[in-house]
Amino acid sequence: AVVIDNGETRAAVVTYDLCILPPPDVVRELIAEMGSIPPENILMCATHNHDVPYTTRRNHGQVTPPEKGSELEKKTEIFTKVVYNGTAEAIKNAVAAMRPARYGFGRGESYINVNRDRLFADGYWMQDANFAAYSDKTLSAIKFIDEEGLIIACVLNYAAHGILGFLSNDFDGKLKVSSDFIGVTCEFVERRFGNGAICLWTPAAEGNQNPRFTGSVFTYEDDGYTVRRTLPDGTGYVLMESLGGEHAIDAIDVLNSIDKYQDYMEITSAETTVDLPSQKAPEGADMQYNRLLVDNLVPLGPNGERPEKKLVVMEDDPEHPYPMPMQLLNLGDISIVGVPNEIYSEMCRYMKKASPVENTFVVTHTDSRYIGYIADKASGHHNVFQSFGPVKPGACDDIIIKGMLEMFKMTGK
Repeated sequence: AVVIDNGETRAAVVTYDLCILPPPDVVRELIAEMGSIPPENILMCATHNHDVPYTTRRNHGQVTPPEKGSELEKKTEIFTKVVYNGTAEAIKNAVAAMRPARYGFGRGESYINVNRDRLFADGYWMQDANFAAYSDKTLSAIKFIDEEGLIIACVLNYAAHGILGFLSNDFDGKLKVSSDFIGVTCEFVERRFGNGAICLWTPAAEGNQNPRFTGSVFTYEDDGYTVRRTLPDGTGYVLMESLGGEHAIDAIDVLNSIDKYQDYMEITSAETTVDLPSQKAPEGADMQYNRLLVDNLVPLGPNGERPEKKLVVMEDDPEHPYPMPMQLLNLGDISIVGVPNEIYSEMCRYMKKASPVENTFVVTHTDSRYIGYIADKASGHHNVFQSFGPVKPGACDDIIIKGMLEMFKMTGK
């Protein structure tokens, strides 16, 4: 957690190494109470790290609690207690460590990510590295320094999924909990600068952005069919350390490039909700089978025959639009736009271009009311697995940008 006080009000940026945020109202109330921070000035996000337990099921934004008395319910209670206690401890420590500061903003690039929507030889889109497609390499950073010029804290922003340890065994054959490359990066930066520096990492628009290498690869058949192969145990953890370290070096370069600082930070915020056009599966459609079929994960027949790749055709559902909360936190000449969904990287580019504030970046996974992926106009026809969620792909760009601009007007930008 990073807590900021400008003498008039406070703000906080809080990150969780989770896939999806815990209930936002509960943790926001806890943060507000522990840090004497107005709730509207709290920006929370999950790093969307996949290497952690899933204690609840989420279906189109609705949380399904575990069965009463089940082992999962017991584990959920323990997990929840750990998260809430960690939240309180982080805020308590941040407030206790506050000291006079100046801040600066910088941007650079990091090349650890890649677009993951790829058109294959059989004419279908699947999830794989597509180095020719758009990928936002921008690494943004807010840097806070003390009166001696030493780093107190920094907030990084970048677009990539934390999936290098996802369903990937370590060298000993065991599946483990980790913070993925994100944790490697933050710990590296904190060690490099020392002096108790804190490094937070926030996810940008990573809906179609993966690390450039993952723990699996494709093999290619003559007829254009592809098969995903899992790499040997430990591979994902080696990649995690390697890409996390590379990303940290890039972050340190950006932080060291910042040489202009300000003494006063005005803090303003705004929230809004936009209705996104929705879609639904036809009655009787087997969406679980469709999900496997999309990425060629259906087992071959007894004689090696391929399953027919007949994907579900989604239907418009205009009577049930999906409300998406949006958030804006202005920290001096820096603006952070928060959305709960996994938006495509191209959409983030449009949002930053439309923003009236030059130093704008977008943070995703800012709310547990998660309703899936949102593909931009140019990518709406990609029948990747992201295309079969509740939000209609390719139909939300203008709506989201309009919502963002409304929030800027609320804050006088």
